[in-house]
Amino acid sequence: MKQQSSKHWRRASVSINVNALSHNLLKVREYAPGSQVMAVIKANAYGHGMLAVAKQLNDADMFAVAMPEEAYALRESGCTKPVIVLHGFRDVDELEQFSKLDLSSVIHQQAQLELLLENSISPAIDVWLKVDTGMHRLGISMDAVDNFFGQLRNSSNVANVFLMSHFANADDPYNDLNNNQLNNFLKVTNDIDVDCSMANSAAIMRLPKSHFEAVRPGIMLYGSSPFHNLPAAELGLKAVMQFESFLLDTKEVKAGESIGYGSTYTSDSDITVGLVAAGYGDGYPRHAGNGTPVWINNTCCDLLGRVSMDSLCIDLTAVDACIGDRVVLWGDELCVDKVAAASDTIAYELLCNAGAAYFADQ
Repeated sequence: MKQQSSKHWRRASVSINVNALSHNLLKVREYAPGSQVMAVIKANAYGHGMLAVAKQLNDADMFAVAMPEEAYALRESGCTKPVIVLHGFRDVDELEQFSKLDLSSVIHQQAQLELLLENSISPAIDVWLKVDTGMHRLGISMDAVDNFFGQLRNSSNVANVFLMSHFANADDPYNDLNNNQLNNFLKVTNDIDVDCSMANSAAIMRLPKSHFEAVRPGIMLYGSSPFHNLPAAELGLKAVMQFESFLLDTKEVKAGESIGYGSTYTSDSDITVGLVAAGYGDGYPRHAGNGTPVWINNTCCDLLGRVSMDSLCIDLTAVDACIGDRVVLWGDELCVDKVAAASDTIAYELLCNAGAAYFADQ
């Protein structure tokens, strides 16, 4: 079953295969059978529509979002599952909302600890204490863990305390920094009776010692591989987002002629060029380079020239195609990871950008 976009003024379209979401969640459980699953649905579920994704992933044990507003929207939609806000609260008003809506907060800085300890709330909330084990993004220092943990566990404002950290290089399973971070996390958790979470998608599949009590799948839920050289299909994942349009026009271009804004592609032979009704206004990457694959009629054709707001050009010289034929930018026929690699970016960005054009209100 596919959920179609509610917006129709663009000729390109995005649809979501919700059954693929469920399939990918089952793969998470196969990789980490002894762990609970904290499904990461931040950034509007990586562009897939947060509320619809949450509904489909009801078999997950809990959800993780980045912003309080995302958690509020989940509760307003009727979601009753545990929801963890990765950025946590920033003031007393948000702290009181967390208590009212039964939201769990990540604590990653001294200011949040002070807010929580100095203001009375009821009911108490669950807290995930985030430890910086080497990524140097959000998280308290390893030296501060005992102090933070003790104060949180003794506070009447806190129901339960958990510990979490995050890998910087899990997409490179052989990177020594992974083991360094894991060992750092074990150092601060071994003497504490506490449930822990560290594994993202890549670690779920390649670093089983990091699974602990809860894993946090993100990109793998949406059918993309977190590894540069390993296709999603080989990992047993199915594409969730289908991004497609149609062939708007065809024309013959002579050798020596250039195509598109900036004349960034010049043909060295006579070619047939197809114009596809999709561009960066639809979320397709403007920086996609010549040769980026585009699927039409069971063939992957090369992108030619610079992507425009509403259109892009492809090489149809070796393809039997007609105006109106279906074109897939990525999805079942063409893995988003291949498009990302050819565009010198990652699938996360492509999915978020395309989804923003179609599911911003969902």
